[in-house]
Amino acid sequence: MAAKKRARWKKTLRYKLIVIVLLITMPLIGMLLYNNFYAIHTVREQVASSYENTLNLYIKQIDSNLFDLDAYLHTHEVDLVNIDRAETDADYYLSKMELHNSLGKNMILFDTITSFFIFETTRKDYVEIFSVEGHFIDSKEMNQSYITHLIESNGLPKPTNQQKWQAMQIGQIYYLINYVQYGDVILGGLIQTDVLLNPLSDFQLGEEGSILLANEHGKLISSANGNVANEIHVSSKTDQYYLSGTEMKYLVVGEPSTRGQFNMIALIPDQFILAKLPYLQGLIWAIFFVALCFIPIGLYNFRRTFLLPLNRVLVAMKRVRSGDWDSRVVMEESAEEFQILGQSFNSMMDEIQALRINVYEEQLNKQKEELQRLQLQVKPHFFLNTLNIIYNLAKVKSYERVQEMTISLIKYFRFMFRSNTSFVMLSEELEHTRNYLRIHSLRFPDRFSWSVDVPEYLSDTPIPPLILQTFVENSIKHAVSLDEPVHISLCIEFIVKEDLEFISIRIQDNGVGFKEEVLHLLQAGKSAENKRGEHTGIWNVQRRLSILYGKHGSILFRNSSELELSDRESNVARGAIVEILLPTQPE
Repeated sequence: MAAKKRARWKKTLRYKLIVIVLLITMPLIGMLLYNNFYAIHTVREQVASSYENTLNLYIKQIDSNLFDLDAYLHTHEVDLVNIDRAETDADYYLSKMELHNSLGKNMILFDTITSFFIFETTRKDYVEIFSVEGHFIDSKEMNQSYITHLIESNGLPKPTNQQKWQAMQIGQIYYLINYVQYGDVILGGLIQTDVLLNPLSDFQLGEEGSILLANEHGKLISSANGNVANEIHVSSKTDQYYLSGTEMKYLVVGEPSTRGQFNMIALIPDQFILAKLPYLQGLIWAIFFVALCFIPIGLYNFRRTFLLPLNRVLVAMKRVRSGDWDSRVVMEESAEEFQILGQSFNSMMDEIQALRINVYEEQLNKQKEELQRLQLQVKPHFFLNTLNIIYNLAKVKSYERVQEMTISLIKYFRFMFRSNTSFVMLSEELEHTRNYLRIHSLRFPDRFSWSVDVPEYLSDTPIPPLILQTFVENSIKHAVSLDEPVHISLCIEFIVKEDLEFISIRIQDNGVGFKEEVLHLLQAGKSAENKRGEHTGIWNVQRRLSILYGKHGSILFRNSSELELSDRESNVARGAIVEILLPTQPE
């Protein structure tokens, strides 16, 4: 069912118009979005390229300083040999003092160095020389304890062939460390990572931007804002830029060092980058949102201007098809073309309804004429039978019965002469039928009996005239004989079937029943009239009920043997049954 509804919806004009509008507007919106994202991507790429070049320049300068420091450490290998080979304590302290003075004297030549340290593993003697006297005194004990522990536990990072400066953390401070060793003597240098970033303090990165150092695993090894450190994911690869961050997006650009195991990372806020093209981006987004708003507004106006007037016409046509011929189209607030269409439709419906009324009246007149003709066909038929009864009574000189029959005939014909209406009350029809049965009781006093069973509350139910008398007459004509007594029973009751109220009429006799060929014709709704004019009344009743009730009225013909068991020795038809079902309130 749902698939059929979808298929039918796709065939409607509304669906096709919506598809056309979307096919026109969606590519334009798509182009605007593409241009917007392409412009943003281009700006980011240009900014990333510019910062990569700048970082590359700075990282080369840092690598040059690290190379000079590494070379300077190796120039003191002779001093390390003298300290290691000192035979006495005096020689040891003299050689160490000469190296200490030389390091302190030449430290001003290196801007980035934080401190030099000398450590003799046998004596566990640690000496550290700082670049600015007193500035790093608070870190001396922590550095001595940490480096001494690393050397004694053999945990001091081993320098590689090229990247000799390694990253390490002492307390809350990150350092780069490199050293040379001869025997039991170690000479090393420490560089605080934040010092390497001092020349970049004035670099333009926006208020939230920053330049950081990270090791080869992507861990930050320089001081950073706590929010930035938590939000940013730093990749170990620096060959391409990328966006990172949760609350605020950052463009991440990096350059690796060739002398140390660290990378220089620039974090540029995305809003700082896109602030350079506010007019273009704002214009594109404005056009995008205007287009999005235009689609429902345009569809609403299109629906109001075209689809609703068409829908009014379609609804009116569907109502007409379902039988509502009073349906009209209202086009007061529509376009002039639709108003003309609505007026034309209403005029056409007025003409059609007038024609239908004329045709309907002609059909009613025709049905009334046919109904009257059918009722008139019954009157001469019964009149001839009545004359035959009077003749037989007069022939046997039963004058009292002739008088009684004459009174019954007067009542009978009085009813007949005023029965040209389509309906009479059930009480009137029953009185007429009882009068008719009394007439035949006078004719067959010992061979004929009858009974009527009808509830009193059905007395005012309208039924067609002469319905009961026709079937009673048929039973008398075909069931009464001189061989066996005949009994005719008439039973009427009220029933409800399919939410409609009916009266059920059952007329039954104990005669020979319907002949088989006659029964087949009657059950098929065909005329069973023969050359002698028999069963004419039954056919007339069927036609009258068809005209008056249509499909709601019905007649069922059968023989009483049909209700008996099938294992009887002989299946001889015995007794006719006629069941009539009529609505209590005919149209």
